This record gives sequence, structure tokens and C-alpha cells, in this order.
Amino acid sequence: MTSLSAQLRADPTSFVEARYDEAFNLGREALDEIHLHGLQKRFNELRPRLPVLDALAKEQGIEHINHVDDAVPLLFPHTVYKSYPLSLLERGRFDRLTHWLAGMTTTDLSGVDASGVQTIDDWIALIEKTTDIQLLHTSGTTGKLSFIPRTRRQWDDTVRITANSLRDWHGAGAGPDVLKDHMPLVIPAYRYGASSSHRGVDRMVRMYAGGDDNALFLYPGAYYSADVASLAGRLKAAESRGEQGKLQLSPALLARREEFAVREGDRPEQMRRFFEAAVERYAGKDVILFAVWPILFEWAEAGLARGLRNVFGPNSVLITGGGSKGRVLPDNYRQQIFDFIGFSRYYEYYSMSEIMAGCPRCDEGNFHIPPTMVPYVLDPDTGEPMPRSGTHTGRFGLMDLLPDSYWGGLITGDEVTLSGWDEPCACGRHGPYLHSTIGRFSEKQGGDDKINCAGAPEAHDKAIDYLLQQTQG
Repeated sequence: MTSLSAQLRADPTSFVEARYDEAFNLGREALDEIHLHGLQKRFNELRPRLPVLDALAKEQGIEHINHVDDAVPLLFPHTVYKSYPLSLLERGRFDRLTHWLAGMTTTDLSGVDASGVQTIDDWIALIEKTTDIQLLHTSGTTGKLSFIPRTRRQWDDTVRITANSLRDWHGAGAGPDVLKDHMPLVIPAYRYGASSSHRGVDRMVRMYAGGDDNALFLYPGAYYSADVASLAGRLKAAESRGEQGKLQLSPALLARREEFAVREGDRPEQMRRFFEAAVERYAGKDVILFAVWPILFEWAEAGLARGLRNVFGPNSVLITGGGSKGRVLPDNYRQQIFDFIGFSRYYEYYSMSEIMAGCPRCDEGNFHIPPTMVPYVLDPDTGEPMPRSGTHTGRFGLMDLLPDSYWGGLITGDEVTLSGWDEPCACGRHGPYLHSTIGRFSEKQGGDDKINCAGAPEAHDKAIDYLLQQTQG
């Protein structure tokens, strides 16, 4: 049988079929080989097919990757996924937005006719209907959403890897094998959507629960609108500039906003009905609960006030992450949540929209980086990589080796502390891990995030210019 390290060297996507716990037993030499071979494979295969990567490589003078650090100048700033002009959304120029997206993926978008599209939601649906891409969008706090061109197979792989982590994180077969033995799925959120919180839900319903008959949602028939998410950010940004009255909003967008506002205004009543349905259908049963901590606390706080405790079965599973999302929670918020839901087995991940496999948190509070992600700690001032040894704090950069149709190299907005190159975590797992103290550079810099890249500073600007050229005409 081929070893996991050999499989991952040959093909990083073989991680989808791997025994998950083995990934954190790999030694340093094996991990270095996986990272270098993976970088070389993705660069060599994608550069001829991805013009924006080719343009950046030429500007940086990079023809080959001979060392892991050689890829650092090729990491895209996280802002690249929203580098299109905001005016394209405001003027409904989704034909030009499609040309911009085509520069980010090897998937052929030439047959997409978006000339008559009026909304972001309809554009996302059109891309999904006519290509292999199922777009993912971020929340867009400034009104400018990031769009990540993930394919159907990549979505399948993402959801399978999460299932494997549930099964094997605490040892082979120690957790539930939800791909084989379906469990009810409970999500206090929207059933549909293309955001980072909703895009994988459709597969979770099918692959984890076995279908909608075995799933419960706060908004079971509703779609989380990308247009509303964008509009909320634009309104907030306009308000901060005193320009609320200057936004040009289409009737279709105004109608969508009103629909969303009515639904959210009815949230307390929706939550009441959700409580009743959860208790009626799943009281005492083992379920999969999928939600971020603030939503869970909102639910638990209301439920405890109604006298509800120990709602679900003791062998249930919670999948969570995302931190507090800026909300101030009480010191004992987790205990309140566990008192309400009735179990304490949870899997928490550090992740972001741009990566396919998240980093699970161990009992020591550290987030462990899977071998299909090449991690970098970058000097915030120079963008240069810090040594792959010891413990370092700086800007988190990464190369996700799983996507094979878009470039997975990214400079994030997160300040992290990384260890694990030389010694295993106190939990016993090997490989690099992030400490729990993860912050945002935008918060440290008063709302802005000035990203300093390694190599020639103007090279990234020229790569962005290439993408912008696709929106002209």
C-alpha cells in the first residue's frame, strides 16, 4: 500500500480519501517533500492555463520553484478576489464581471452570456447553470464581495474532508462516519445561498443527512442573498462617508432588500418555531449541529430562558468556527451552549472562504494545518517569509494545494503565531499549527490593511491591472 506521504506528493487531492489522523503523524521530511512537490505541480500545471498567474510569474522573474519559499512572491493578496471595479455591480455590467472572473480560473467561461443579468444572485445562478463553477462569495462588509471560482468536484472534496475529520480527528474511526451513517442535520440559518456559510450546506444535506427530510433550518426555503449582503456593505460605507442618498439602487435590488428585511424582522417568531420543530423532531436524538458560536449562543440564550436544556442526544456533533464575529460574549458562553444543546462533542475549525480544508482545533487550543496547505508567516513590513522553524508571529500566507483550476496561493489579512515545525503540539500531533491568538491587521491599522508583498512590489499591481483589463470594452 502506498504511504500517505507518497500519495500526497503525487496528488494532493488524494487527501480526500485519506485516513485523516494520519495526516498529523507525518514527519518534517515528508511534510517538506509534500509541500515542495505540491507547489511545483500546481505552478507547472496552472501557469500555462492561468494568464494572471503567468503575468505575475513573469513580473517576479520566476520560472521554476526549487524551494518552498520561492512561491512567496506568487501569493495573491486576499483582495484579488474582489479586484473588479465596484461600478460593475452598481451598473449591472455582469458581462464584464464575467470577463474578470475568467481571468481567475481555468474553467472556460466563454459561453456565459450575462448581458441581460440584473442582480448578483442571478449572475451566480447563471455561472452555476452554464459552467462547472459554483461560485462562493464572502460577506462583503464594504459592499464589494469576493468571488472564489470553486468547481463542483472541489465542493464535494471540501465536504468529504470535513466528514473525514469528524471520523478520524481523535483517532481512526473514533468519531461518527456521517458519509455512511447519516445523522439529522440542524442548522439555525438559511437553507440556500452561495456565501461561505451556506455554499456547502446543500452537500451536507445530501451527504451527511441523506436528504432534506432529515434536516432542519431556521429559514428552510429561503436564500441568503448576495445582493443584500453587498447592499448592506455599500449602505454602511456610504453612511460613514455621509453619502447615503447618492447610491443608485435598482427596483429589483430594493425589492430583494425589503424581502430580506421582512424575514429578519420576523426572526424572533421564526426562532420560536425553529425551537418547537427541533424539540418535536430531534429531542434526545443524536444530531449534527452546524453553526458559528454567536448564533449558537443566541439560540442557547433564548432556549435556556424557555427552560430548555439537554435538547439533543449525548453523541451529537457540533461543527463550528469563525470566532465571535465581533460580538462580545460572556465568559461562560460555551457552557451555556452545551447546557442547552445537551452535549459537548464539538469540532472547531480555523478557516476562510478561500481555502478548501480548514484547520481543526485540538484540546490544547491550537489549530492544526493539514498537509495540503503550505503555511507561511510573513514579515508584515517586508512580506518576506520567516524561517520554517521555531515560533514566529506575522501575517499568515498560504498555498492551498487542493484546488487545481485556480491558484491557491494567498496572503491573508490575519496576524498569526505559528509553531510545530520542530516539536509536536502538546496534544501529540505533528506538523505546523496556529496558536489561538489570531487577529486582523485591518483592526490594528484602523480599518485599512496595507499588504506588503515579497519580490517586486509593483508585480502584484500589474497582475491586478491584467484582471482589470478584462473588464474593459
